[in-house]
Amino acid sequence: MRPLSSTTAAMLLADARLPSGGHAHSAGVEPAVMAGVSPAELPALLRGRASTTTLVEAGTAVAARHAHLTGGALDEVEAAWAARTPSRAQRDAARMLARGYLRVGARLFPGDAAIRTWSDRAAPPPRPCVLGVMAVGFAMTPLELARLVAYDDMQAAAAAVLKLEPRDPLDLVSLVVESCAEIEDDLVAIAAITDPTEIPALSAPQSEAWAEAHARTTRRLFRA
Repeated sequence: MRPLSSTTAAMLLADARLPSGGHAHSAGVEPAVMAGVSPAELPALLRGRASTTTLVEAGTAVAARHAHLTGGALDEVEAAWAARTPSRAQRDAARMLARGYLRVGARLFPGDAAIRTWSDRAAPPPRPCVLGVMAVGFAMTPLELARLVAYDDMQAAAAAVLKLEPRDPLDLVSLVVESCAEIEDDLVAIAAITDPTEIPALSAPQSEAWAEAHARTTRRLFRA
């Protein structure tokens, strides 16, 4: 089978139809709405996420890619991500998403040692670590990977907004474009990461608190 181009691979991994379970996650939108955030404040919420949580995830993915490519310690990348993700609910959500990506990775890269090892673990690594490893298999560049993580995060949030606070979908398309464009310079810098210690340490305490409260409710559409 001919190798898939890295551009097509990025589109595949960002496709909401990929059986990874991403449709069950709102990227923090539902917890915020349940906490009382008004529809008018949602654009600011997404921009805030793009400049904090999203950059941590992108940096983790890039660090995981580099570690897997060079024989580095993926456990150190996972530990660095966990240290920068204080909310247990958010960590659990990222690991749940990883299960779906591991299923995809096991089918596409059955010979990858990291994917085999992680598939057998009781608690999988977070989503960005799995994406970083898969990026190696797809020969994706660090910048392509960072952009993929950012777009996937923003698109998941936008899709959740449409389900929770119906509005003109074109408004959300514009918001995704603007949010990704606003952090482009950050993503270029993140693409240069080669060590887990370089992953951005950017927190969003209010979103983390909302995530913890959301994890305790049984009346919700999304897992996180």
